[in-house]
Amino acid sequence: MVYHKNPPVLSTFFDLVAGTFVALGIVLKERIRIIHVRGITPGMMVMALSKLLRIKILFDMRGLLAEEYVGGGLWTESSIRFRMVKNAEKKMLKKADAVTVLTQKHLELNKRLDYLKDRGIPMDVVPCCVDVRKFDYHGEPVTGLKKELGLDGKFVVMYPGKIGTFYLIDEMLDFFKVMSDRVPNAVFLVVTNDEPGELVKRAGVIGIREGNVRAVNGVPFEEMPDYLRIADAGLFFINPYKKLGSSPIKMGEFLASGVPVVINPGVGDTEEMVRGENVGVVVERFSGEDYARAIDGLFRLKEEGEDLRKRCRTTAIRYLSLELAVGKYDKIYKLLAGAER
Repeated sequence: MVYHKNPPVLSTFFDLVAGTFVALGIVLKERIRIIHVRGITPGMMVMALSKLLRIKILFDMRGLLAEEYVGGGLWTESSIRFRMVKNAEKKMLKKADAVTVLTQKHLELNKRLDYLKDRGIPMDVVPCCVDVRKFDYHGEPVTGLKKELGLDGKFVVMYPGKIGTFYLIDEMLDFFKVMSDRVPNAVFLVVTNDEPGELVKRAGVIGIREGNVRAVNGVPFEEMPDYLRIADAGLFFINPYKKLGSSPIKMGEFLASGVPVVINPGVGDTEEMVRGENVGVVVERFSGEDYARAIDGLFRLKEEGEDLRKRCRTTAIRYLSLELAVGKYDKIYKLLAGAER
């Protein structure tokens, strides 16, 4: 199927109708009895099918979609889209035979919902997880990559991902400005598929020395483990507006690679994990004083060397490994299959 974006709302309605008929054909042909739904839009398709067919539904929520779009400046809470998605979310929760969310905070929120807390259905937390076999600070040295990128002898602060929307790139640059004033050999490396022109321009405007902010485009996923391994710290600030259901994959990838993180509070379970496991620093407020305090804390951590790297990786294995997610899904599938029989 082709996903349509225009005209707004109508294109989504068309995709929902088309997707429902495609899904109906697959369910009938393959005699499917359990459907794993990732997100609201496919959930709306499955709700229509559930009235026609006897199927079990695992609703994999993937966060609070409507609120996150508001936080990203894409919707308002008074918009039709927001209300439609919240209504669909409620219907899915009332219909689902099992529910998974990305964070413990989101799970606790769901358990307090009157229409869900007494249903007694399986619910669990399955965060965005990382393949710890691919992302690992052990293995072949990456000195060649550092040399290729001109980063020999540099303290590399890395941000991988999109520029803008939910990600607070201006605040990240402000943080790095404070660091670069204190750490002359620091470099902010942004690995992105977006156009980095405005990023570099903004860096110059706030007084970051030329060449201290660098952007790399088009890195294939299979090369990302090597890039993360050259980082001395991972940096990502995310708009915390109602982000209690958010689980950034960057967290697991950095930690599995033995790299401590610099984050802001209010995003899913990240703050509790960083503080509880001592695998990075939390910037309380976006201010020069708090940036300086976090930088001091980061360098105290870096003095631990191998102990810090091991602790980061152990944390990723314990909370964010792919094997953990597979095991949780397997348990839920077996419960639903048993109920079906």
